[in-house]
Amino acid sequence: METDTDTEIDARVRKLAESLDCITEEDFCLLAGILASTGEAWRKRGQGPAFVRMGNRYLYPRPAVAEYLQGLIRERTPIAAKGLL
Repeated sequence: METDTDTEIDARVRKLAESLDCITEEDFCLLAGILASTGEAWRKRGQGPAFVRMGNRYLYPRPAVAEYLQGLIRERTPIAAKGLL
């Protein structure tokens, strides 16, 4: 169970990460809609955005997250272009 102290620490870490133009691991997982274990697996496999490890925390630089998201963009292809009509 998370205590008030844990909540205060999380808020401080988030504020510090923002001052470094980063997001926390928790925020990245929330954004990506993944579990922390999936984020860990991605890091081990070299998938996902670049990250910084500081102690036992992982921070994701905002530019690295933006670059990763750019790589996920898929163009819509009209059905006619696929030769289905």
